[in-house]
Amino acid sequence: MYRVIQKGIRLFLRFYHRLEIEGLEHVPTKEPFLVVGNHISVLDPFYIAAVLPGRVSFMAKEESFSHPVSRWFLDRVGAFPVNRGGVDTRSLRTALALLKEGKRVGIFPEGGRRESDPLKELKDGAAWLAIRSQVPILPVVIEGTDEALPRGSRWLRPAKIRIRFGGLLSGSSEGNPRETQDDLTAEILTSFRSLRSEVKAVPR
Repeated sequence: MYRVIQKGIRLFLRFYHRLEIEGLEHVPTKEPFLVVGNHISVLDPFYIAAVLPGRVSFMAKEESFSHPVSRWFLDRVGAFPVNRGGVDTRSLRTALALLKEGKRVGIFPEGGRRESDPLKELKDGAAWLAIRSQVPILPVVIEGTDEALPRGSRWLRPAKIRIRFGGLLSGSSEGNPRETQDDLTAEILTSFRSLRSEVKAVPR
């Protein structure tokens, strides 16, 4: 089911959204990794997962699992719930277990969809997971999904979608854990800003 959905979305992206994608050479082919992306639309996890080889399990807001239809779909694509009201230790444990099993996990460290343009700060859950699982972080920036499906809209618009993957990041398990976690979170934010600048520099 996952592969069928993935291929369908990939074709849709190519023809309806005129997808442009860069940086797939950074994606590990066999080892587990943590996909860490910016978040501007409910489309983001589906579109990012569609272009990545293999299967990725994304954290999804708990409310998305309240409707039977959306819950059925999210279960089929391997998503798992996260409570965005605070530190959700249950979802972090789930993500950590998946990574230690050799699987791939996706997370949006902004903690929710970004309403304004600048990327200002990130939560440290992604860094915490990467350090404790000792897997690399694959940063990704997606642009155009907020135009394809604006908040409150029911219809997809044929906006151009750009997805750009950056070089892998890793955090050391040595040294002061708090400082290492903060440093890695700062690296993720710097990578986001760099990738986003490169995406924005491409004429639309």
